This record gives sequence, C-alpha cells and structure tokens, in this order.
Amino acid sequence: MHIALATIVVGACVTHFFGEQGEVHVRADQATSLTTNHSTLTLFLWDFQIVSDEAGNPVDFISELRIMDRGGKHSAISYQQSEISVDEGIVRMNKPLKYHGYRFCQSNYDSDLMGVVLAYNYDPWGIGITYAGYAMLLIGMIAFFFQRNTYFRALLKKSVFAQRSGLYSVCFVVLIAVLAAVMTKVVTPKPPLQPVLQTPLLGIHVSVIMLSYTLFAVIAIIGIVSFLPPFREGRSRLTILSQVLLYPALFCLTAGIFIGAVWANLSWGRYWGWDPKETWALITMLVYACLLHWPLIKKHSTVSKQHSEVLYHALSIIAFLFVLFTYFGVSYLLGGLHSYA
Repeated sequence: MHIALATIVVGACVTHFFGEQGEVHVRADQATSLTTNHSTLTLFLWDFQIVSDEAGNPVDFISELRIMDRGGKHSAISYQQSEISVDEGIVRMNKPLKYHGYRFCQSNYDSDLMGVVLAYNYDPWGIGITYAGYAMLLIGMIAFFFQRNTYFRALLKKSVFAQRSGLYSVCFVVLIAVLAAVMTKVVTPKPPLQPVLQTPLLGIHVSVIMLSYTLFAVIAIIGIVSFLPPFREGRSRLTILSQVLLYPALFCLTAGIFIGAVWANLSWGRYWGWDPKETWALITMLVYACLLHWPLIKKHSTVSKQHSEVLYHALSIIAFLFVLFTYFGVSYLLGGLHSYA
C-alpha cells in the first residue's frame, strides 16, 4: 500500500510537469485552432445537442466534432459506439473524447447552442501511472484483511467481535450499514440531477464516503464514552474496538477519494483539481492515517499504556472534527464543485 501511494505521487508529478490542460471555445460557424506544446489541431463543431428527459430536464450534452491534423486532413477517431463514423468524434458528459493522447470533455455551451467550451487534457503517461497506483492500492487494501499475523488480526481476536456471539457482531455490522445507508440517502442530491451527476459512480462514491464517515463517527463516540467514569475501567476494550473500526473506516475514505478522482477524470479530464472538498478529504485521510500508525508511535514512546489510551481517544475525537469540517465547513464556507453536497 505504501508503494501504491508512492506510485500515485509519481503519477501526479508526471502529470504536473509533463501534462497539459486547458479549455478551448469551439463554434459551429468557424474553425478553431488549438496549439499546445505537443501539437496543433483544428477543431470543428459539427453539431451540438442537449438531451432532456420527459420533464424537460437536461440529462446529457453531446458535441459532435471533426478534428483536422496539421496537414488539413480529417483524423481517424476511435469511439466505443460502432454507429459513429471514424471521421467523427463525440464528446458527452462523463464520456470524454480520446484523440492521440488528448482528452476532450464537455465543460460549457453557448446560449445560442452554436458553440461549446471543451476542457482538454494531454497526459498520456501521468494518468496511466496514477491509475496503476489506484489499482495497487485497492488490491492492497482488500488483501490486507486476508493477511495473517497482523496487528489488525491480533486486535480482532481481542475485540468484542471475537468475545461475543456471532449474532452480536452481525447486529453491529447491520447497524453500521443502516446508518451509512441513511446518511447516503440524506446527502445524495435529489432529482433532477445535473448531467455530470448522472452516472453510477455517484452512488458508489457517496456510499463509500458515507460508510467511512459513519465509522469515524462511531470511533469518535467510543472516544467520548471512554472518558465517562462508568467506562474508564473498560477503556482498553474500547480502545481495541476503536482501532479495529479504524482500518475499514480509513480504507473506505481512501477508496471513496480515488473513486471520485476517476469520476473527475471522466467528467473534466483531470483526476485532481484541488477542489476544497477533495482537498479537505485528503487532509482528513492523512490525519486518520497518522492515527492508524498509533501502535508504531506508542511502541517508540515512553508514555504508559493508560496515558497512551487516553491520548489515542482524545486524538480520535479531534480527528473527527476534520470530518465535520470536510462535510459541513467546506460545503457552507468554501463552496466549490461539491457545494451541493
């Protein structure tokens, strides 16, 4: 997993230093030249359509393009739909047009429907390296739970899930799932949805993030309970339960962030744009990653076990403040692309 994170950072650096991105305005009544560090293209807007549902709400934007190379010839464009002729390219919401390392995404359109603004991106290597890191990280997080002789396995054997009946564990898991489902239902944007939100990735992204937030909330509640007089003697058991829940919580948040990055790459041609919500989600992930490494910190410190547990629960409560700010604070104070959430 650490190698995967390093690979993602390398991919991001390649994108930053060698990739190129921007916007181009294309009109139906004129040829538009796009000159980048890698090539010069001439774009023609052949047609633009707004697809609406029965209620008249837009569900998709479709731009039909012709791309000419420097020699003035139509360049062949591969597209997944077989009915599209090879000399035409289609840009749709969440379906970018790929052309010799370029990716064109729908960004905006003119009020007279005779022009569009396309976001373009040239990053043939950075995206591939970053996606390889995503895949490695996903495999690592899943395989982690099947690995033997880990600190997590040792905690799991000592936790209430091992000491109590199977029914107790099932009820606890079901409760977490129900809470996460309720939170997902509450925060999911209500119809009619913006065209960019009309993708299966919306449900996956929101559900995984809300599951992580639910687990973080439970961890924070455990931290608060551990300071109450009736539960101080059983603080060690609460610490074990909290640390057991921390692993799936952090892994879900990490997966949710990178699912959002894949979605952003399909919608806007870039997998990371430093939007306030995604930036603070990354900060929250790093905060909880530090808390996840608490056993290593404790191992090399001179703090007693009792004081160590007190400090751990205090930090788990403080860490949840980052979750609250990521969701509420960013939405109402900083805005951005996620201001609807």
